[in-house]
Amino acid sequence: MTFSVLGLTGSLYGLCAGLSVLCYLAAAIWLHRKTQFNADTVLTYGILGIPLGLVFARIVFSAANYTYFLQTLEQPAKMLYVWDGGLSMSGMLLGLVLAALLTAKLKRLIFSSFLDAMVLPLGVLLFGLRLAEGLTEGFGIGRSIQSGTLTQSLPFFFINETFGTLELHRIAVFRLEAVFALIILGLMFLLKLRKGRRPGDLSLLFFALYGAGQVLFESMRSDGHMVIIFIRVQQVLGLLAVLVALGVFCHRYGTRHGARDTVTAAWTMLPIMAVILWMMIFPINHVLDLSDHIWLGIGVLAAMGVYLGFFLRIRGANLRLILTWIAALLTVAACVMLEFSMDGSQTILRDYSLLGGFAALLFLYPLSLFLPLSRVEAKL
Repeated sequence: MTFSVLGLTGSLYGLCAGLSVLCYLAAAIWLHRKTQFNADTVLTYGILGIPLGLVFARIVFSAANYTYFLQTLEQPAKMLYVWDGGLSMSGMLLGLVLAALLTAKLKRLIFSSFLDAMVLPLGVLLFGLRLAEGLTEGFGIGRSIQSGTLTQSLPFFFINETFGTLELHRIAVFRLEAVFALIILGLMFLLKLRKGRRPGDLSLLFFALYGAGQVLFESMRSDGHMVIIFIRVQQVLGLLAVLVALGVFCHRYGTRHGARDTVTAAWTMLPIMAVILWMMIFPINHVLDLSDHIWLGIGVLAAMGVYLGFFLRIRGANLRLILTWIAALLTVAACVMLEFSMDGSQTILRDYSLLGGFAALLFLYPLSLFLPLSRVEAKL
């Protein structure tokens, strides 16, 4: 959608996105006006963050769609044409993290503390950018749902399309993500009040929560945004964000309780071995199929068993960490299997509910380690 002012043509999406950035920076200045992260520091971050966020958003999008530029268009130079559209929210967040790092270096601040400060109101930016997706041509739209109680009681979350006498109710994923951005915003303020929180904890929890949300919302989209064959890139990046946050909290928890990371990591072989065994009997799909390579699967299982048996001889494992990692990886496996089963599903709302529950669990794993760690830190 475009508009014209004095003969100049502009994009409504770009206008909404720009206003969202200004609101985000204004919120950051107001929240930290009485701290060391003053207006000058936030503006420096904004000057760096706007171009870096845009560049990284384009880089991640282009990397996920490189075959389109290289083979379909045969014009790789168009990867640089940001004005043609095509951006990644995850890439934008990566650019903002880099901007926070550079700002901290320039202003001689502690990076983790400054990043926490900039993450706190980040839900404002996400809210605006998600709503702006509704101004694009078909992005942020999900599958159609049959008319019923849900579509009638929550019409805001659906886009109605009429084809003659046929009326479709398509999920407005961008609106769901906008509401989720407000939930992130509120939760960040609650976690900020938590005593015993270390610098960087708020950022880790933000990216874990955002990543968990991407597991659900990217599955809902039917616009083909950043899909490589059958893999939704932003889902993978979201899962990585959760696992990175979980890894950091596990390391701190293990250090606090005298556990050894190698032993804890060895136990994570169990769910992976279970998935391999499942693939040998009931292949997930034609890509993840070991049913015709039984001996290969047995060989991999045997190697993992030797690896696991070796590390189990080392003392220092922590039962809570072992169970947390196993539960987390099994949840990831459940998300993957459920995602593969959704194509052609006749119970899509039930499937989305299950996936939403798994996504919530993914965030609860790092949160469950953060809470006891912060209690201990608060007592010291």
